[in-house]
This record gives sequence, structure tokens and C-alpha cells, in this order.
Amino acid sequence: MDISDKKTVLDDSASIYQKREEKSDRAKWKELKGFRAKWEHFRAYYLLKTFIWACVIALAGYGIYEIVGPEKETMLYVAVLDSVVTNATVETLQDGYETYMSLDEETQETLFDNSIMISNTSDAASAQKFTVHAFAGEIDMILATETVIRSYAGHYLLPLSEKLPADLYEKLSDRFCYAKAVDESGKPGEELPYGIYIDGLIEVPAYQLEPLVLTICGNAPHGENAEEFIRYLLMQEETE
Repeated sequence: MDISDKKTVLDDSASIYQKREEKSDRAKWKELKGFRAKWEHFRAYYLLKTFIWACVIALAGYGIYEIVGPEKETMLYVAVLDSVVTNATVETLQDGYETYMSLDEETQETLFDNSIMISNTSDAASAQKFTVHAFAGEIDMILATETVIRSYAGHYLLPLSEKLPADLYEKLSDRFCYAKAVDESGKPGEELPYGIYIDGLIEVPAYQLEPLVLTICGNAPHGENAEEFIRYLLMQEETE
């Protein structure tokens, strides 16, 4: 007997043989009644996907903006050597100065670099980074210990009499850090002011025992903005 002649248990017209028609998402959505039902449906099937895609689009948009957007102009570069002040203090100085100068956050910025270690012999790359930027004329100001600033006199630094306007020079006369620049023959020159002591102007951590000094680089690209930073510090002291 040919088994093909056997009848199946279920008739060919039974529902399991009928092609199932899947409802479209739009049709399913229309059948949902009330806000709660629609929200539960959305939360179960689409919320996570929507969140992921929103994050992807946001990140992509940010990346594109960073690539093709306008490059910010650095208005002041302060090199803080050997972490002589805390990151919190650096952030406070940076935020306060940018507000004081009314900088446009879309096109202008400042750089207060608290990561440069010149005294740590195991971090030669950091010291080299500072040297490169200093010689290239990219650094405006240096905040470091008294010993370090004095060692830079005549190298990265010029006397403040050549860097500050008369009124500011006179106002800072009782804060000067003096040093003697050494000439090519190794002979020290006249003792001149190369920086200002920042006691009372900038918060100094308790562990910092040596006096700290702020100065303007001899080849500072933003000398006027450096002067304004000093004026900002003096203004802060007067208002406290």
C-alpha cells in the first residue's frame, strides 16, 4: 500500500497548515488601549533600544564636533611644576580666572597643567615635555618652588621689570623673589626680581614647606593675560 494514499490525521485545511499572518508593529500599537498599556509595550520592546541608539547618536555627534568643530584658542598656559598645589586649587584658579576674563567657552580656554614633574628622575618624559614647551614659547607662567624659579633665572625667565607694567610692578614690590642670573662664563649677575611669592594669593597645601613663586616666562605668548592673572589674584585677596 502506497503510504502517500494515507490520509493525515488532520485535514489540510486545519489551522496549523494555514499561513500565520504577523501583525505589524503599527497595527499592534493601534490595538493597545490607554497610556499605561502603550507605555508598558514601549518599555518592554523599545525603551532599551531607544536609549542605546540615543547614546550612539550623541557620541557620534560629539566626536564629529570635536573633529570638525572650531579649535579652541589657549588664552593662558600656566605650568604648575611638581604638583606644588592640589588639583582642587588648580581647578578653582582656572575657573575663577576664566570667569574673571569672561572667556568664550566655545572658542577660548586656559591650560593649568598640574602634571609636570621635573624633580622626579623616573619621569624624564614629563621634564622633557616642559622643556620643549618652554623653549617653544608656549608657556606663559610657571608656579614652582623658590629653588626651581631661581634656577630658571636668565634661562626661561626675564626680570619682572621687563615683564610687568609700572603700576603692577610697584604693587608687587614687597612680594618679589630675587635671583641672580648666571652668564655664559658662569659668573652670577645682579640680583633681580624674577617672580612673586604667592603666600596669601593661592592656597598652599600644608605639606609644602618651601615658599612657592609665580612668574611670567620670558617668551610668554600671552603676556597681557598673564598680567591679568596676577591682577585677578590680587583682587581675590582684597575681597577676602
